[in-house]
Amino acid sequence: MKTRSDTFRLAPKKLRAVCTPSWVRLTQPKKLSSLPLFFGHDRAVSAIKFGLTNKTKGFNIFLVGDSGSGKTSILRHLVKEVSEKEPTPPDWVYVYNFDDADRPIAISLEPGVGVQLRKDLEGLVEDLKRTIPKVQEGDSYLKKGMEIDEQFRKKEERAFTKLQKLGAKKELNIEQVQGELLIQVMKEGRSLDQEEFEALSAEERQYYEAKVREIQEQIGEYLRMQRKLEKTKQEQVRRLEHQHILDATQDTIKELQQKYSKSPDVRKWLDKVWSNIPDVFHEFQKMQEDAERPFPGMDGPQIKKEEFYQFRVNVLVNNADVKGAPVVFENTPTYHNLVGCVEYNEQYGLLYTDFTLIKAGSLHRANGGYLIIQVNDLLKSYFAWDALKKALRNKEVAIQELDIEHRARTTVSPKPQPIPLQTKVIIIGNLEAYYTLLNWDDDFARLFKVKAEFDEAVPRTKENIERYTGFISRIIKEDNLLPFDKGALAAVVEYGSRVCEQQNRLTSRFINIINIVSESHYWARSHHAKRVTRAHVTEALHQRRYRTGKLEFDMYEQIREGTVLMDTDGDVVGQINGIAVYDLGDHAFGIPSRITAATYAGRSGVVNIDREVRLSGVIHSKASLILIGLLGQLYAQEHPLAFSASLVFEQMYGGIDGDSASCAELFALLSSLARVPIHQGIAVTGSVNQRGQVQPIGGVNEKIEGVYQICKAKGLTGNQGVIIPALNEANLMLDEEVVQAVKAGKFHVYSIRTVDEGIEILTGMKAGKRLKDGSYSKGSFHELVNERLQQLARAAEESEGMDSDEEDSED
Repeated sequence: MKTRSDTFRLAPKKLRAVCTPSWVRLTQPKKLSSLPLFFGHDRAVSAIKFGLTNKTKGFNIFLVGDSGSGKTSILRHLVKEVSEKEPTPPDWVYVYNFDDADRPIAISLEPGVGVQLRKDLEGLVEDLKRTIPKVQEGDSYLKKGMEIDEQFRKKEERAFTKLQKLGAKKELNIEQVQGELLIQVMKEGRSLDQEEFEALSAEERQYYEAKVREIQEQIGEYLRMQRKLEKTKQEQVRRLEHQHILDATQDTIKELQQKYSKSPDVRKWLDKVWSNIPDVFHEFQKMQEDAERPFPGMDGPQIKKEEFYQFRVNVLVNNADVKGAPVVFENTPTYHNLVGCVEYNEQYGLLYTDFTLIKAGSLHRANGGYLIIQVNDLLKSYFAWDALKKALRNKEVAIQELDIEHRARTTVSPKPQPIPLQTKVIIIGNLEAYYTLLNWDDDFARLFKVKAEFDEAVPRTKENIERYTGFISRIIKEDNLLPFDKGALAAVVEYGSRVCEQQNRLTSRFINIINIVSESHYWARSHHAKRVTRAHVTEALHQRRYRTGKLEFDMYEQIREGTVLMDTDGDVVGQINGIAVYDLGDHAFGIPSRITAATYAGRSGVVNIDREVRLSGVIHSKASLILIGLLGQLYAQEHPLAFSASLVFEQMYGGIDGDSASCAELFALLSSLARVPIHQGIAVTGSVNQRGQVQPIGGVNEKIEGVYQICKAKGLTGNQGVIIPALNEANLMLDEEVVQAVKAGKFHVYSIRTVDEGIEILTGMKAGKRLKDGSYSKGSFHELVNERLQQLARAAEESEGMDSDEEDSED
């Protein structure tokens, strides 16, 4: 005989959206390469394409999606597709600034030319080492040098002869001995030595000393003239050497300038190189002489830089092997990794640097292309986010050192010329990070104008099922797994619906699909199967649950042993089984929990014990207040509510949140008021509003399966089951074991839309309808509740009246 509760019992076919093998089309291996790498996510793909092709300032992309959704792989494919069609950006090099050594010059060159310029300058240096010594030893150079020496020697001789004549007039003989002037007194035609001079009388010595003083000024003039002549001679020799070196290297420089005729900046810099060759070579010779000194450290440690470093070329960005625009994935976006840095070398415990130690950042390498960063990595590094914003705002990359630590330095850090920036930055993150930046950083909205948000699921259409199975087949081929038959593919499709808890959709978190495919292959291979079947997929899911479900099974065991009190049979007033979901990240499961209600006379209303002791979260507290509103809607239209009641989750000592237990709490409370028992084999989940409508909840599959496991452990009676909101029917993707139990009549799933429907299932009574006079139909559940509330109200009034009489008598 069909009962009233049968109306709300769900048929087994509604408990799981089965994918029949006939819907699955096996993709031929030769056609796998033609299958798209992704499907769904049309909104996100459209946004990405818009952002990649829009070169206007500020149209950078923030990619939003859950971990494992395949967003990075899809982005990689889309960026590659666009970047391969774009021109390859130029190389960038830093060269020595002969006008200001602390400000290296940045030069852009055609792709691959930077390395060639560096090699050419290295060749120039080696050529200078061979050419210049030959110039210095050449006949022309030596002859002209001797002519200069002779010219200045004669001038010096004439000046010295003039000084000697002047000395002779003053009875003094002036000679040069080993580069120094020797002044001797002349007496009787000959020069006196020191002893003879000392033997003179005091008067004679004073006489000759006065003569010496008279000629000191002329001697000083001669020495000054001598130094000036030597300086002038050295300048002429240096000019001679410079000119010979420049003449000898002019053709080489012109050849290089001709080779790089397309780059005015290189030609201009080569002019500077040519004009500074003599000075740089002299510096090189001095370094060699210092190295040959017997005690090179006598003057203290001297930092030795690389020879001819002024002529070196620091290739910052080399795009020789890049085809199209560069795509850079920066996995460690620290400040220096983004904008570059100036490194230091150490000698004798001292630090030194120059432009050759400037290192590129990912912004340099991605210049003219695309830079992809994970937001969590970016925000972990101090200064990195501000540096990225500054580069995008100014459209240039400036390498600036952060003086965070005090370091001993022997040189001033170079300040490289900033490099113009034209790159598209793509940040990958979750929705929380996106809205945090949007609301707290004013620059974010101006710099990242494109939001590309990935969907969590795609419609479960036949077309998408075919794409899904094609995606699975591609994984199988790429990872060299066992082939899947149609039944196995259908099982994976069903798992895709289970992950997103929607019968008409498939999860787009493809990492889940990849994992279950790999695990199914493992179990098939362990059984020496030649192909993967539905049974192997089912085993993979059960084995995963076993591996990660220790807490779940421990809690089940406590209930089975009676440590945690719970009834799965019989009828009890004011007691019901609610269901909680525990989500541990890698495993989620449902656990029934006993909820009890006690009602009595008084005016304190409904007291939620968990709320009073602050074990209740804000959502659960809100649900408790909604219950009070619903009670007023149902039973306080003609008279006020005057009763006391308490509700509690028994043996729950952790925090409680969510509103999915509000239906169960209401049924326990109403059962206590009506004094009508509730069948303990039926657990309840669902939230309720103030109009008595049952609202959907999350984790419905885990909740049903949790109740089933407890009932199975304690013994299935055929009268057990779960009440769920009707709006959750589309979320049902139950384990096949539960579906089979429902088919066999050992377990049941009920679907309700209103509180009244739940009352009828749990108590077997009609809920009743409200009549025009405000009362409820005779013999109904609501009539019993209403009458009990009136009794409690009268008892409260009588109690208050007695208290008032006692006070009057005392007065």
